[in-house]
Amino acid sequence: MSASREKKLRRELREMEETSGIVKKEKTKKKKYRTPRQQRMIRNTVWTAIILVLVLAIGTAVLNSTGIPQRNATAVTVGEHKISPVEFNYFYQDSFYQVYSTYSSLWSYMVDPNLPLAGQECFMAEEEGATWKDFLTDAACDAAIQVYALYDAAQEEGFALTQEELDGIKATEETMATYAESYGFNDADHYLENAYGKGCEMESYLNYLTVQQTASSYAAHKAESYTYDDAALRAYYDEHKQDFDKVSYRLFTVTTEGEDSAAAKTTADSMAAELDGTAQSFIDAALTYAPEEQKEYYEEASYTERRNYTYSNISTDYADWLFAAERIEGESQVFATSTGYAVVMFMGRDNNEYNTANVRHILVQVGATGENGESTESDWAACLEEIEAIQAEWEASDMTEATFATMADEKSQDTGSVGNGGLYENVYKGQMVAEFEDWCFDEARVVGDTGLVKTSYGYHLMYFSGTGDQYWKTVSDSSLRSEDYNNWYTEYSAAYEAKVNGFGQMYTNKMLPTLNANTAAAPTTAATTEE
Repeated sequence: MSASREKKLRRELREMEETSGIVKKEKTKKKKYRTPRQQRMIRNTVWTAIILVLVLAIGTAVLNSTGIPQRNATAVTVGEHKISPVEFNYFYQDSFYQVYSTYSSLWSYMVDPNLPLAGQECFMAEEEGATWKDFLTDAACDAAIQVYALYDAAQEEGFALTQEELDGIKATEETMATYAESYGFNDADHYLENAYGKGCEMESYLNYLTVQQTASSYAAHKAESYTYDDAALRAYYDEHKQDFDKVSYRLFTVTTEGEDSAAAKTTADSMAAELDGTAQSFIDAALTYAPEEQKEYYEEASYTERRNYTYSNISTDYADWLFAAERIEGESQVFATSTGYAVVMFMGRDNNEYNTANVRHILVQVGATGENGESTESDWAACLEEIEAIQAEWEASDMTEATFATMADEKSQDTGSVGNGGLYENVYKGQMVAEFEDWCFDEARVVGDTGLVKTSYGYHLMYFSGTGDQYWKTVSDSSLRSEDYNNWYTEYSAAYEAKVNGFGQMYTNKMLPTLNANTAAAPTTAATTEE
């Protein structure tokens, strides 16, 4: 090959390489020569950088361990309030414990105990795909908004906690010390740090409780500040009559088997045809047409009874029929439902124009020694013997209400009223079990009456303390007061928002506890809720 042709070929190959990108030629770089002194300088620079990074990391860890950034950074700003990571931890962890206490029996279905809660999707969150960490962060922010809006309103009005409330907050120190000792911590500060996170201690926790209690007490004060006369209460009740009135009725359901709805309809119609407008006819017919495997339930006369139900608590299949103004006692009708048919008998409508009852009681709970945990005849006999002994002791006393209250605190097994002299005030229809209520609302009942009542809980020694307000007033007042308070709160808090600070959030503790038998108890805080 001639020299000119070889030169031309090299030029064409070079042009192809530059334009096509297919043929690539590696280019080697000439290694730059460095003197020994330059090499030492580079090594020293690298080591210095590494040491600085390590010092910074160690310094940050040491600083974090002191709790200083947790107490001084800003995790969230609400209004004019800068909430530190420590205070945010209180809101965050308390939000978690409130959820857990509500759903503890279902917790194993809601979360996987083998995975961190913060990484699991939360079905309660509004945003799809949000985790428990997201949900609880939002819940903590919402709680902070509510608390500080109410706290600010309290300060504007000059509202102050009572001495009793302040003493209650102060007593938390002793409670926390007891918790700390029970769970093996040196002191309350270490217990709180374990429960809530680094930097949390007694002083900041007491401040948190004070703000919480102020907000809670002010909310109650604000709601109580509204006043209404009888005319306003009556007008409000009449406007919401269907929401407040209650009906009583009897119900028998026939479930459709497969696709055969005709058979279910025939059964329901046949039963309805035997009714004569009395409760007893319904009880008898229900027992007759009940499936064999269910007849034992229908032997109880109360099994078909539905007493004092509000409109919202009744199936839409027959709620309108029951609440129709023309309804009369003893009327019955068959209704199609999503599962078959229902036979319904109207027993009456209550417009709440009765006086509530104030009653004291002493409960002796019946034992349950039967094979399946049921109460045997001997259990009931023992229960009766014990309550009769208490009754005899009462009748041998001066038989005053004060003496009854003292005996109730000493002997009653009802956790809801013990410590309060066994007293329930303003009892309304539908609040208690039927036998208890029947005694309370007997038309012949007078102050000082006593008697024994048997319920599914055991035997009660009753004492009638007197009557309260007419219940329609109580219902109307409570609802109107709640409505006015919520309207005020919505308007007042509209300008409040939680501004999350990403830097401060780095110092918050969002590691949720492992829940088991050894989990330390969560400190109790004041709950602030809208009325």
